[in-house]
Amino acid sequence: MIWLVIFLFLLLFFYLFLIFPRFSKKKELLRYQSVDYAHRGLHNEKYPENSLKAFENAIKHNYGIELDVQLTKDDVVVICHDFNLKRVCGIDKEIDTCTYEELCQYRLFNTEYTIPTLKSVLELIDHQVPIIVEIKQKSIDCKTCELTARLLDAYHDNYVVESFNPLAMHWYMKHRSHVIRGQLSSDFSKNKEVHPLMGFLFKHLCANFLSRPDFIAYDIKDAHELSFQLLKRFICSVGWTCKSEDEFKKVRNDYDIIIFENFLPK
Repeated sequence: MIWLVIFLFLLLFFYLFLIFPRFSKKKELLRYQSVDYAHRGLHNEKYPENSLKAFENAIKHNYGIELDVQLTKDDVVVICHDFNLKRVCGIDKEIDTCTYEELCQYRLFNTEYTIPTLKSVLELIDHQVPIIVEIKQKSIDCKTCELTARLLDAYHDNYVVESFNPLAMHWYMKHRSHVIRGQLSSDFSKNKEVHPLMGFLFKHLCANFLSRPDFIAYDIKDAHELSFQLLKRFICSVGWTCKSEDEFKKVRNDYDIIIFENFLPK
């Protein structure tokens, strides 16, 4: 019996070791909790997601901005959520197979707007509102982190970074430990592109040991998961993505930060 108790204790200790975050940035995170964040900018039928006008619209309404970064073939850091251009530009190409010059030929959702660079977006925002920078990383290659960090170094502050890929946040832990970082997650069992074992580990935040995140950003549809519920008692929690006023009101008090889209929170 005693060996069973010891085994269970060690198992619990190992689980806590895997999931526990960093606690030293709690005070710094308070400044980011005073606003709500427009998902991919404050976009609508006129201003497409992750466009300069969507970001300008968010600034006009004094909302923080959540945006996505990834690399082109010629290593330009651009703002786009999808790795493939089919949904946003109607072209079945991967962004990392296109040069930035080529990307400029394509229009976002049949509008006049094109995919912007992170540099141009930072110049537009210019510290007027806080930013959540999601790093889109397909593999173990952290070049996106490195090139994004160079641009954000010059920007200095009023931003945090996050990623679904724990290796991206591991890079930040090793190379930019002063930057506030977050782990994105959800119920990966719904995603057929993710291996079931990896999906289980990511869903339960068992890769936190790689990055020791300062906040956890979890899909509000899956926020009942045990690991997230445990950690949100201790560190900053981010809920994504509210898509209606009713949904927003329902979860408003459940998170420190809310990311929303398709409506204006009241």
